[in-house]
Amino acid sequence: MDLALDLEPRTVMGRHVADLRRLGTIPAVLYGHLVAPAPLQCSRRTFERLYQRAGRARLVQIQVAGERTRRPVLIREVQVDPRSALVVHVDFFQVNLTERLTVDVPVVLTGEAPAVRLNLGELLHVVHTVQVSCLPSAIPGRLEVDVSHLAALDDEVRLREVALPEGVELVATVDPDELLVKVAASRVSAEPGEGEPAAATAPAEGAPAPA
Repeated sequence: MDLALDLEPRTVMGRHVADLRRLGTIPAVLYGHLVAPAPLQCSRRTFERLYQRAGRARLVQIQVAGERTRRPVLIREVQVDPRSALVVHVDFFQVNLTERLTVDVPVVLTGEAPAVRLNLGELLHVVHTVQVSCLPSAIPGRLEVDVSHLAALDDEVRLREVALPEGVELVATVDPDELLVKVAASRVSAEPGEGEPAAATAPAEGAPAPA
């Protein structure tokens, strides 16, 4: 099912957008290659529900009021108020469906690592997004990394071991040998004598103090 969002042209600008936000409306802007920037607005509640599903790596079809056709876009930037945690502004990037583009795809771990289940170590998730190149219609929502075979300390998965969907390639600047996940030693407090000096022993009562 397509991810879709209805928007309206926005006439309120500058400091007056605060009035929109108080009414539960998010100011937005649409831009893209050979696309004139256009100020828009949409319901905050509707956008937040969509954003939970789409993130920044899935194609969204937006319908601007007064237009006959939908526009394919990516959610390029989301600004959040640090005090209220509410979305206050959104940038939409209109894509050309016939041109490849570069996107950051989230890396998601699946399965249970035997090494963690047996308390042999803890799972270290090193890389959380990977930059890939593909057509807009082929953007993967995520890259899944199966960790169910990680059974011993120092077992790992590198990027080259993850199968990319058809039509999806790593960008030239990404190293295929990049470490994605590893079983690392659990962080435990060192016992005295294992790298930590033992606490000094207090002198017995009546004994002379050290010089």
